[in-house]
Amino acid sequence: MPMPRKPTPEKYCEQCSAKLERKRLPNGDLESLLHFNRRKFCNTICMGKAFDQRPQRSQSWDAYHYHARRMIPPGPCAVCGKPDALDVHHADGDHTNNDIRNLQRTCRGCHIRAHRGGKLCKLCERPLKGLGYCTMHYHRLKKWGDPLMVKDNQFVPLRKDTEANPTRSCAVSGCLSPYHANGYCGMHAQQARRGKL
Repeated sequence: MPMPRKPTPEKYCEQCSAKLERKRLPNGDLESLLHFNRRKFCNTICMGKAFDQRPQRSQSWDAYHYHARRMIPPGPCAVCGKPDALDVHHADGDHTNNDIRNLQRTCRGCHIRAHRGGKLCKLCERPLKGLGYCTMHYHRLKKWGDPLMVKDNQFVPLRKDTEANPTRSCAVSGCLSPYHANGYCGMHAQQARRGKL
């Protein structure tokens, strides 16, 4: 005579609170009571959601952001409405606070703007590009090693933006036209090249 089946204890999923039932195995047997008592979730989706909401053991930026991206469902940017936004922004600025009310789905551009905020160039108060400078000063720094360096044209040497621009005029006496090349204005430089000056 077979042993009477033990009653199944009443258990509920820790994530969605659905009632747990003993599963039927592919061969038709009922899931063992030992394995059923160890089960805490109704399926792997609930298990994954619960694992993402657990407190973090790792203090790394990557781990917190990985779990934040998993907690917010995919969708459009909450700021500009761009479809398929991939980033998740922490509204209070604390990347360790993965509370669902603190997270919002954003596109990469809105996320960068949110973190960059109203930061302005150190020199001219324009919007920031990089290294604390606006686009113009950033490119000057990269090209000449100093954000204040400027080159008016190919014929004049570099000078500081704060220095006065030396005005040069045509070398021909009586000509008041602005300097162009080789010591002359445009018209006289052309005549000098042709040998008619």
